[in-house]
Amino acid sequence: MIGIDNFIKDIIEKLMSTNNYNVMEINTNTGLESNWIAVKDKEDFYNVLIFSSNFAIKNLDKEYIEEYIKSLLVDKPINLNIAILMDEEIDGSFINSLDSNLIKDISFIVDYNNRNIVYAGEGTRNIVENIVSVPEQRENIYYNENDANSNKKATITKIIIGINIFMYLITAFLSGSIFTSDIKVLIFLGAKVNSFINNGEYYRLITAMFLHGGLIHLALNMYALNAIGPLVEIYFGKAKYLIIYFISGILSSYFSYLFSSSVSIGASGAIFGILGATLIIAYTNRKKGGKEFLNNIISVIVVNLILGFSIPNVDNFGHIGGLIGGVIITFVLFLSDDYPL
Repeated sequence: MIGIDNFIKDIIEKLMSTNNYNVMEINTNTGLESNWIAVKDKEDFYNVLIFSSNFAIKNLDKEYIEEYIKSLLVDKPINLNIAILMDEEIDGSFINSLDSNLIKDISFIVDYNNRNIVYAGEGTRNIVENIVSVPEQRENIYYNENDANSNKKATITKIIIGINIFMYLITAFLSGSIFTSDIKVLIFLGAKVNSFINNGEYYRLITAMFLHGGLIHLALNMYALNAIGPLVEIYFGKAKYLIIYFISGILSSYFSYLFSSSVSIGASGAIFGILGATLIIAYTNRKKGGKEFLNNIISVIVVNLILGFSIPNVDNFGHIGGLIGGVIITFVLFLSDDYPL
């Protein structure tokens, strides 16, 4: 067991030593667990982290806290983030209750005994990434992707998996088999066929992403998507995650159209794009204790590409196109956020 005060002290010290945060003392503690706050001077704003708990948060006046901190940091706007510390399991009702205080998107929840970040709001990516990437704590404070609470946040990944399964059920019904898909059915439902695309059926560049040639094909792709999708979705947020996924998938289909005359289907191109996004995330964190993560991602990509070229009937051009698409669009998203690479 670790006390809240020691945990807050530990987090602030690590942020100061590793991510150039400063510490400030404030004279109000209503709704807070500490008078100490962490502040980072960014180019156009201050990143501010305050600490509350599942008990104290009920008394937090967000508007008052914001105005108070703004009175101390008068030269730039502030970006407020709230770390909600708790030592018990949470459920969806607690997270939804944060909506009533308009703080759900700027809050993240930490199980401070097990040192797990179990929920992260849309607006907390930068501060959470700073905490996760602190070298001394990288093995102790992390996104628990297998935790039921944190995985609730990967809504888009679940929806994409659901669409793929739904389309496979339709394919199986029309094919008369749950295990293999009839090529005529796949073409009817929107597989990538170059001659049809030449005739203006450009929608096939998208629909091909949601079709699969057999049960094993579907299972392997959905397993891979469920393994890496939540990380990218939590890191970038739902909208940017969708952009990465669809641009990667479309570019995958386009590469296949340019360089392969075969009928092509499958989500693997888009999944390679998600791998490309993960590669950029790992590369960005290489100086913050993430070199092992970077090496692991590179190994996964290389092994999958080698396997693809070793196995017949694999659309390797689609995989390469998806990977390139994921890397490029993720790089652009980082630049748009003025995030240091």
